[in-house]
Amino acid sequence: METTLLCGNLNVRVCRVLQERDGHYREINTRVGPRLELQGLRDMVLKGYSLYVLTKRDYIRHLDLSGEDGFKDVSENHRLPRWEPNLSTKEEYERLRAIKVTSRSDSIVVKTSGEVLYVHSRSYETSTLERPRTFRVFKRDPKQVHPSTNDDTLAEVDSLGDEALFLDLGITVKVAADHIGIEPNSIYFTRGDRIRHNNVSCLDMCVYNLATKNINRFHCLSNLEVKDAQWFLPS
Repeated sequence: METTLLCGNLNVRVCRVLQERDGHYREINTRVGPRLELQGLRDMVLKGYSLYVLTKRDYIRHLDLSGEDGFKDVSENHRLPRWEPNLSTKEEYERLRAIKVTSRSDSIVVKTSGEVLYVHSRSYETSTLERPRTFRVFKRDPKQVHPSTNDDTLAEVDSLGDEALFLDLGITVKVAADHIGIEPNSIYFTRGDRIRHNNVSCLDMCVYNLATKNINRFHCLSNLEVKDAQWFLPS
């Protein structure tokens, strides 16, 4: 079985892809070569032989890595809205008794169908010393693409159905009957700088139910004072 390893972060000009079939790295330049709107890197997800990159200008760069020689750019010429929906409304502040936003992250996730989702996460400081965190999930509305700018309109996703979203991995999985312990319609999260790798990152190991908006934290794990953590799926 062939495996693929992806290396890269926001501070480098290239992603490096190692494929087991030949044992060599292939460099994918993120700043020189691709057209302007596909340059830069804010987030990326490797799913099978497809690499999805959220670029600096909010386009999704889609690369096919299945070929024997290099990669093929199969990107669509659409971008996410430059102006994001208002995520910190007055009502949300009042509901959470929030004082200010303490951290935020914007990520892409690839569903089992190949559809790309856009996930916003926010954590807040409150007057009660609690640490509420919210998630909102969006998808592109293919019927609402601006004819001249190719800007998309985002539609909010209220339910993931029988899928669970692993934000650490950037993917969703269908929750079958034998997936004991995995909750459908839930978001599994540990940290918001999966690609950025900030010097100071606050782990927040939790599961967020998209329907009830309830969050389940694992304080017993937090007491271990681990420096990093990540959800994974057993093979």
